Amino acid sequence: MKKITKLTCFIGLKLLVFSVVGCAVLLLLNVFGVMHPQAQSWYLLLLIIAAVLIQWAVLILVLHLRSDEEGTYCEMDAGTWSLTLLPIAALVFAFIVMYVSLHSTVSFFALDFTDFLVMFAVFAAVFVFCYLLSYAYRLATNGKRDSGVRFGRKKRSEKEREQEILDAQEQEKEEKGDGIVFPDLLETDREFLHHPYTPSPSSQVTLRKLCDGFNMYLESKGMFYKIDTLRSFVAGLACSHFLILEGLSGTGKTSLPKYFAEYIGCNICFTSVQASWKDRGDILGYYNDFTAKFRETPFLRALYRANYETDEINLMVLDEMNLSRVEYYFADFLSVLELDTKNWKIELMPVSTGGVLPEKLEECSVRIPQNVWFIGTANKDDSTFTITDKVYDRAIVIDFSSRSESVTSSRNLPTLHIGQNKLCSLFEEAWLTPSYALSREMRDRFATVTQFVLDAFDVNFGNRILNQIVRFVPVYVACGGTAAKALDIMFSRKILRKLEGRFEDGLKGNLVKLEKLILSEFDKADFSDTLQTIARLKRKLL
Repeated sequence: MKKITKLTCFIGLKLLVFSVVGCAVLLLLNVFGVMHPQAQSWYLLLLIIAAVLIQWAVLILVLHLRSDEEGTYCEMDAGTWSLTLLPIAALVFAFIVMYVSLHSTVSFFALDFTDFLVMFAVFAAVFVFCYLLSYAYRLATNGKRDSGVRFGRKKRSEKEREQEILDAQEQEKEEKGDGIVFPDLLETDREFLHHPYTPSPSSQVTLRKLCDGFNMYLESKGMFYKIDTLRSFVAGLACSHFLILEGLSGTGKTSLPKYFAEYIGCNICFTSVQASWKDRGDILGYYNDFTAKFRETPFLRALYRANYETDEINLMVLDEMNLSRVEYYFADFLSVLELDTKNWKIELMPVSTGGVLPEKLEECSVRIPQNVWFIGTANKDDSTFTITDKVYDRAIVIDFSSRSESVTSSRNLPTLHIGQNKLCSLFEEAWLTPSYALSREMRDRFATVTQFVLDAFDVNFGNRILNQIVRFVPVYVACGGTAAKALDIMFSRKILRKLEGRFEDGLKGNLVKLEKLILSEFDKADFSDTLQTIARLKRKLL
């Protein structure tokens, strides 16, 4: 039952009870000889009560029909109210006409108005007394005085007017036969129209506390990683929106972003890559000419939703991304992420297709907001494709070749909430801290090593990798690591990786020379990842 219907029925029932009490008091006064009202006065009083009940029933019906679905608002102008009061007006008019015509011939209309007025005054006094008792009881019991029902012309908010315009546009498109092309994305529009996004406050934390706390949280879940891996993951978020977690199956590649999302309270979308994927339609969806609708994937819905939740970090995980060739289905993303951030958008279909477009699409193109990071997991086995240098150069690669053992016994650790603005401010703070940056002496030693790689192996790298190193090192140091270890990680995964698959003469000898050069410039512990990579490359040349 609607709220307004329930309210009017309750009020009508209460007024009927008050009327019965008033009539009962009049009967008692008559029995005890206090007053002796005429029969005609009784007839007129009961007639008035019956007329009011009829009018109230009509009012309940009109309010029920004119109210909204929930019954919280009823739009009633002066004309509607006038029509609603017609029954009582008609009954009063009919009684006056009959009284004037028949009061001298019919005893029913031979009314003594003085007697009736005295009787009606007593009835009204009892009625008002009952109402005051009811009102006092409601105040004494802290009853709600606001029913939540509103009458009059509705004052619509700006968002409600926008919603009406959107609904009208959708209806117009449907009448023209265009239909709704993106039903799920339009539903997201309606959701945020009625429930606008409000950012949650971020926890006060440093990058070091973030990594250490995340490590303890993982161990409380029975997951054990090297602390260098966790620092690399956080630092990787700082210098690229595309990360690749590479290693053997079962080393925790998929679990890392899953638990990171749990720990910092961010959004995460898992997409399982299929071996048959060939283009962007497999990951974003495609337009179906037969149904005239776009087949929206969970990946697209999550990406679109990120445009509304502007301060929420969104991790888009592509599980086993090298089951198909990454440069096929992910090519548009690889190209777009190289552009200026204002041009981070991917076309879904031609604009000429028509239909009702969602609010956050720009000419049928979905925008990639700054709060989105793409994380791919890649297995190293014969069932997958080799990831090309084009992909590796654009991504931050994190190796999962080894696991760590538990060093703490933490349990039930509390989680955090970190928004995109807070995370980026932590990155900015690390970049602007001079003590976290590479020293000139460290730069010179690293330049000696990279120059040898260029001369001996003809391996060069461009500004993209240099910029990644410059951004990676300060954040890694802020996470609790050292600048030398950060260089070790980037050198082994971004530069030495280019030697994979090469077997030319003299390669092994140059690897031995590179190993000796590194040991002369850096400590063995600082460049352990690089030395392990060199050892693995030498074993392949046996």
